[in-house]
Amino acid sequence: MQNFINSLNSVVWGLPMLLFFLFTALRFSFKSSFFQFRGFGKMLSSTIGNTFKSKKETGVSQWGAFCSVLGACIGTGNIVGVATAIYYGGPGTVFWMWASAFLSMMTAYSENYLGIKYRKKDKYGTFCGGAFSYMENGLKMKKMAKAYAFFGLMSAIGMGNLTQGNSVSQALTRGFGINTLITGVAATALCFIIINGGVKRIASFGTIIVPFMTIGYLLLSGLVLFKFRTEIIPCFSLIFREAFSLKALNGFGMYKAMRYGISRGIFSNEAGLGSSTLLHSQVENSDKEVQGMWAMLEVFIDTIFLCTVTALVILVGAKKEYFTLFGAELSLSAYGTVGEIGRKGIALLTAIFAFTSLASCSFYGEKSFEYLFGKRHTKLFKNVYVVLVFIGCITSPKTVWEFADICNGLMAIPNLFAINSLAKEVEYP
Repeated sequence: MQNFINSLNSVVWGLPMLLFFLFTALRFSFKSSFFQFRGFGKMLSSTIGNTFKSKKETGVSQWGAFCSVLGACIGTGNIVGVATAIYYGGPGTVFWMWASAFLSMMTAYSENYLGIKYRKKDKYGTFCGGAFSYMENGLKMKKMAKAYAFFGLMSAIGMGNLTQGNSVSQALTRGFGINTLITGVAATALCFIIINGGVKRIASFGTIIVPFMTIGYLLLSGLVLFKFRTEIIPCFSLIFREAFSLKALNGFGMYKAMRYGISRGIFSNEAGLGSSTLLHSQVENSDKEVQGMWAMLEVFIDTIFLCTVTALVILVGAKKEYFTLFGAELSLSAYGTVGEIGRKGIALLTAIFAFTSLASCSFYGEKSFEYLFGKRHTKLFKNVYVVLVFIGCITSPKTVWEFADICNGLMAIPNLFAINSLAKEVEYP
């Protein structure tokens, strides 16, 4: 099974897929005259700058949607996803994360713009928006929308469920010596409580948890970086050198750095997958351009800022251990260089962020399931989802991450096709 998953992953995330993502990101970047650079100030003023000026919102707030999407990304994408990228592709992966993230800011803008433009309210008074809507209502391709929903459901299970639970159990086992079975039971129970409160409880949970945990994460990372402050500049040199290395060093080379840098960057910020459109489309009284800019900000904070912090901590803290240690174990080793506060702190942060991710991604899966089978059966999905959390906690980590990569790739294909087909309809500030 492991060999089959590895082979399938190599096909899905081969050169054609990487080029498809880069082509899409470049296309929207040029179309917008690189708005991610020229309009960076406008993006900040239209999002964070207006957070406390907005009128009272009755549904899911813009800030709530932002925190929920960011919480889904930060969980394992930053803390563990970066570690797995470096393990597979070496230090050069960090550069390709940066490059793909800067370009993908406009991919995130465009898909969320379309998600708002084509959303509609159902008979229950809730918004039906996101990737399904622009495929069905924009392209008039309902079969493609159904295929996307199926892949989205699988991605929610693979990327949003199994990998999150697995990262929680690995982190708590290494950091606190907690048995994976105990972690599985606890994670399942907490996830059940959160997701059964609906999208408003999910958004409220993210609004409370994400800001405080992000601050804690930066403080903890700052301790490691301060300890190894003289090695930070050489680290940047290593990243750039390895990003363009044609000769493999310890199994690394330019292609592997590109392959894992781009795929893990996408895993982290989800730009091009269309998943964030499902949460952003729930925001009441929202402007298409504003929601697009919130999505841009998510990519910037998640990948360009926070992933860089994690990468530097690993490269200066774990040093050559990134050749041998994998995932959560590598992150724990790097943060453990400042003692028990580092090991236990990053274990706790990984667990809490992963719970937020489990909750947010359950909504992605729920909307996909609802699109395929109707609203009546969503309770069944929620019950199955929380059971799978337990399974993820006790599953082999490498198998889980490979499966998540496959799910992401299959989900991206119809979404990238759709937003490229509707590119003429996207407008920029």
